[in-house]
Amino acid sequence: MANNSDEAAVRALLDEFIEGWNEASGVRLARPFAPDAEFINIMGLRVRGRDLIARGHDELFETVFFGTRLSGQVETVRLLAPEIAYADGVLNLQNSDGTPHNITERALPAFIATKENGVWSILIFRNMIPFDRPAAGPLERSLGRRPKR
Repeated sequence: MANNSDEAAVRALLDEFIEGWNEASGVRLARPFAPDAEFINIMGLRVRGRDLIARGHDELFETVFFGTRLSGQVETVRLLAPEIAYADGVLNLQNSDGTPHNITERALPAFIATKENGVWSILIFRNMIPFDRPAAGPLERSLGRRPKR
């Protein structure tokens, strides 16, 4: 577990990502990323660099995700070393009228953040759409599925 100030700083990275999404600003969304960050989207597309992350999201805001709203939060922060953290969370995507988006209404991001000169940034970000299997085995049923938020 991270100390309180590090945990809060790592959690704030996803908050800033969400704020940038809701402003439909790729530059704002990419601000919490390291200059050489790697971003893997829900379809497995991999891009490297804050500038490409920003440009790619600007294109999405003008097309398939035009007018959408994002909400969510970090669920877990684990300090792996004094300046390396792992975090995962949940994101919820809605159309401007509040209905679930047709591509996905929920995604599960996970990211590695690093701390340089006292500042945390996202180094690696992987987003995925959860897949609900039609039949779960006993272990999966006992663990339960994450509730939709």
